[in-house]
Amino acid sequence: MTSWLIDAVLVAALTVTSWRTGAMYRELKRLRTEEGGLATALRQADEAINRAAHAVVLLKSEGLRTLRQLEERTGEAHELAERLDVLLEGYETSRAALAERSRFATVPRANA
Repeated sequence: MTSWLIDAVLVAALTVTSWRTGAMYRELKRLRTEEGGLATALRQADEAINRAAHAVVLLKSEGLRTLRQLEERTGEAHELAERLDVLLEGYETSRAALAERSRFATVPRANA
């Protein structure tokens, strides 16, 4: 009778162990599948980060080029503004001189 009791306990332990081994096998199989998905996700994330870094580098170089062009254009605009000021001053001076010398300037004044 004692051997039947020990045999029953051993069979129960073997059944529990077999059931738990099967559960662990399924869990490991699921983890391997998820690991592959995780590796794919990490690869895609790495590629996305590299693309973003490349875009940042391109934006920086484009920004620097645009900034240099703006500096050049601003310098040209300042030079043109100075030239325009000189031309306007010359125009105003000649206009003032013409206003002082009207077409009646050579006619003597009657009231004088």
